Amino acid sequence: MSLKDKEKWNAKYDSSTCLAGREPSRWLVDHAGLLAGKGKALDIAMGEGRNTLFAASLGYDVFGVDISEVGVSRAEALARKNNLTIHSRIADLDHYKIDENAYDLILCFYFLDRRLFEGIRKGLKPGGTLIYETFTVDYLQYSGFKREWVLEKNELREAFPGLKVLDYQEINEPENETAYASLVARKD
Repeated sequence: MSLKDKEKWNAKYDSSTCLAGREPSRWLVDHAGLLAGKGKALDIAMGEGRNTLFAASLGYDVFGVDISEVGVSRAEALARKNNLTIHSRIADLDHYKIDENAYDLILCFYFLDRRLFEGIRKGLKPGGTLIYETFTVDYLQYSGFKREWVLEKNELREAFPGLKVLDYQEINEPENETAYASLVARKD
């Protein structure tokens, strides 16, 4: 990521009351029953913190990281408003290193950097859960995205060797002009 990326995301968050909405991802909510609700969690590219706050509400000690000061500031304000505690860091994910064997839960929604895949896998503790969702190649027909910003078919399912896939889906919704893959996986 670059200063240009940081400026882009700050401007997007600044020009919207809430870019991705306040509600946590449906995929995360639907799979909350698989989560222990305790331990350490990491939310990669947390944005304005909708999923970070949900994990904190479940009882996780959540650490969120994002490049946007505006997004992180909004997440922190929402946490205070909802009497939740989160920890956050403004960081360029191109240079971010995930601590090994540190997290019981790792979340990543609508951010793709394949260089982080190995760090995500290693960052989970045994028994830790990964919940990941982002755009697939079918999304290119609805967006101006570059191909490297989207997953190939079944790529997410195969991206984390050594993790047991608990649930997986690929969705293409022409009526909503979106296409994405969703994964829940656990480290044995």
